Amino acid sequence: MRMRKITSAGLLAAVLVALPAWCGAVKVDRVFLDGLLRLPSETGNAEELARAVDFTRDWLAGHGLCCTVETNEVGRLGLYASTTPGRRHDYLFVSHLDVVKAPKWMYVPRYEGGKVFARGACDTKGNVTAICAAMAALAGKDASVGLFLATDEEGGGGKSTGTPQMMIDRGYLPKRLVLVGDSAGEEPGQLFTAEKGHAHIDLIAHGKGGHSSRPWALDNPIPKLFAAYLRFEAAWDPGADPNEHWRTVLSPTILEASKIGNVVSDTASMHFSCRYTTMAEYERAVKTLKETTGLEVKARPGRRPVENKPGDPEIASLLKAMDDGIPGGMREGKMSAATDASYYAQLDIPIVIFAADGGEPHSDREWGSLASLDAYADFFARYLGARYR
Repeated sequence: MRMRKITSAGLLAAVLVALPAWCGAVKVDRVFLDGLLRLPSETGNAEELARAVDFTRDWLAGHGLCCTVETNEVGRLGLYASTTPGRRHDYLFVSHLDVVKAPKWMYVPRYEGGKVFARGACDTKGNVTAICAAMAALAGKDASVGLFLATDEEGGGGKSTGTPQMMIDRGYLPKRLVLVGDSAGEEPGQLFTAEKGHAHIDLIAHGKGGHSSRPWALDNPIPKLFAAYLRFEAAWDPGADPNEHWRTVLSPTILEASKIGNVVSDTASMHFSCRYTTMAEYERAVKTLKETTGLEVKARPGRRPVENKPGDPEIASLLKAMDDGIPGGMREGKMSAATDASYYAQLDIPIVIFAADGGEPHSDREWGSLASLDAYADFFARYLGARYR
């Protein structure tokens, strides 16, 4: 028999297995899941987002949770639910009710082979219903747990107008741990303990435009822009492993110049999506762009990366318990995409990002695993309940 060293995290996992079924086998409410998936709560659809907020609030309140809806200065809604009254709780779940635009047929859930196919199935209404099920199991128990649901995650919110920032500014704060439920894309079975920051950067070349038939009289900015980009590309991490995802990357995504076929514009620009592992890396990216290209660089303020302290006990305990308590086990990961976790990076609180099994978010093949949603709902009900026993 292989002997395992008993640690505090291991002891907690053992306690979880031995716990009496005080909350029963917690499962996602299939009617709630189906109803939420049928709402076309796209980021730009204020009416349907309000319906999704009301639908979710009614379900949570009906299961004994304290609920509050806040509205920011641009009319965006944020839903807060908690096991006890107040705005500060030990553990805070964060997720979102908005989805990316989809054809109408994707709002009619299809169930096949233990999966649900629909917009939001994995990004991230499925996760929302798993969190809600866990919260409902904790209602009325001696647990301090909150849940914030945003309505603008897919649109990126904004530093000042994003609903997570609104909630932070209004005092809806965690004390011990932030648990962000979102899509893991094609990387299941990971508890993400780091997340890249994200910023938008423009590289702009200036010249002299005019009619394309007389190029000798002009100073075309497009060749300048391309030559400058090649200089930057040669200087930026030339020895980096292209398969190593945990590094700072600048991906060109938009080119802009003249929109008329026989006109040379005065300016040409290249837009970059910059994903950085630390704020120092973001500053290095901007500096390298300026120094290697000699062109104008406009860098807009971006999202902070999520950086946790090594060996944080809350994270270590959760990771160990998930590895033991989630089917298939759990490993630590780092996320290249962006979630609302970035808003909470300004707080001195550990942050993790999790996701039930699913795949192909933002596509017409998006799906979520029903068994995995049940497993996450049951795990979090038991794990957080055990923290107060």
